[in-house]
Amino acid sequence: MNRQAEITNLHRLLISMTGIVAGIFWVLAMGYDLKYFFVAAGTSALLVTLLPIAFHARYDWFCPWSALILAVIYGCFLPSICMTFNLPSEEIVNDSFLLHQPVEFFVKPTLMLLGGFVLMAIGYFGYPARLTTVNIRRVVSPPRLMLVCTVCGVIAFLSFAAYFVFNGGLSGGLSNKRGTISTLDVGADQGFSQYGYLRHFAKLGYISLLMLTAYWCKSKVRFGSGIAVFQLMVLGTLFLLSIAFPFYSSSRAAMVWVVIGFVGTLYYMDQRIFTPKTIIALCTIGVLFGFATFVRNSGDEIYRSVGERVGRVLLNRHGPDIAVTSHVVQNIPHKLEYQNGKTIAVWLIAPIPRELMPNKPLIHSGPIIGQQIFGTAVSGVPPGIIAELYWNFHVIGVLFGCILFGAFLKIVYQTFQSFVGDPVLLAPIYLFAIFPMGFKAATHSVGPAMVMPVVDLVTVCTLVYAVSIGTTRIQAFPTPLSTDHGFETTEMKNAG
Repeated sequence: MNRQAEITNLHRLLISMTGIVAGIFWVLAMGYDLKYFFVAAGTSALLVTLLPIAFHARYDWFCPWSALILAVIYGCFLPSICMTFNLPSEEIVNDSFLLHQPVEFFVKPTLMLLGGFVLMAIGYFGYPARLTTVNIRRVVSPPRLMLVCTVCGVIAFLSFAAYFVFNGGLSGGLSNKRGTISTLDVGADQGFSQYGYLRHFAKLGYISLLMLTAYWCKSKVRFGSGIAVFQLMVLGTLFLLSIAFPFYSSSRAAMVWVVIGFVGTLYYMDQRIFTPKTIIALCTIGVLFGFATFVRNSGDEIYRSVGERVGRVLLNRHGPDIAVTSHVVQNIPHKLEYQNGKTIAVWLIAPIPRELMPNKPLIHSGPIIGQQIFGTAVSGVPPGIIAELYWNFHVIGVLFGCILFGAFLKIVYQTFQSFVGDPVLLAPIYLFAIFPMGFKAATHSVGPAMVMPVVDLVTVCTLVYAVSIGTTRIQAFPTPLSTDHGFETTEMKNAG
């Protein structure tokens, strides 16, 4: 499974312009107003992640490194603009993000943040390419596909319905943070319930959406025919079902990932991206995203106006953020003790339901940072991979951890690229479990990027196996890491 696009001079020009903009803001920060430091650093972080692409002739726009770039845009670049220009207001920026610290407070941790991205790039792009081929002798079975997707859709709907009921239905408003921490003693590792198993079962609808999209793209049904109308209705139902859970639980990023997975499936099935189907999907998610933003109950009177809510989308504390990274680093060890790997190792028991393990310790480290540093009573503030590595292993953890993580992403990516088989089976596995790893690490912590994808991988592989049958003949394939622009296709003949 491989599709690589040519890197043109236009792409390199845009990357160069990012560097020019970064240079301009660095000059303004050093010679005019030090507050331009934030946007200069945010633009530099974006430049560091984009620059390696300029030195390649071809690039897979849905490789794990692209997910990391999305995390930098979402969690570092956009918030840096808000911190420099006081968006949505100076009060919000100072009270909730800068915590009334001077700009000098953020300089050294930010330089470490930029260094971490450089080391990840060295690990990812410096890891040598491996040219191997592993034939997957299974092809999709249409009857099994329809049956399994129908069952998964029903399970996803029932999971959402149960989550809806357990959290009080519509009482208290729409798109609120549900089933999260209410009264939690983070120092005592007191347990709480987020109905994690329902969250996971609800993802079955999303997996079904990816599999059916891939299969119908391969079938090449003419748009506008009766069958195509039926397909659009089914895909639309699964699409709405996939975003219903994150909409109600106010997980806006998860809503966006549904669209990313859908577009990624079209990309790997060698389809045109901007079609009536994708435009409808993008418009739908845009409307629901905006609606979720405006009706979301933040629990804080300071975010009541429309302008403040829009600004709050851009100014977030969920990513490789300059503010969060700096506060974590500067508050070690007097507010946050060194963890020596504890916040990473605890994720090994994350797949165990809390109902089976009542004394299960706190898995997410975000609530600790939220309460100890930002004074939040309910929501958590995830550290991001670089701050977490420093929190656990000091500078040496950042040096080696970032290089190893970059190499890890490359190894996982290339391992999957070596699989050659029916793209209807391979594309959903990759887009659901592997592609988001870089984003999860940068925006949350090491645990979600290393442990939870294993759970997702087991889930999606089980479904893929259930919808497929064995085959006895596979034609010759190009090398998996070839520079062929098209999607690797396979002609297979069933055993009987």
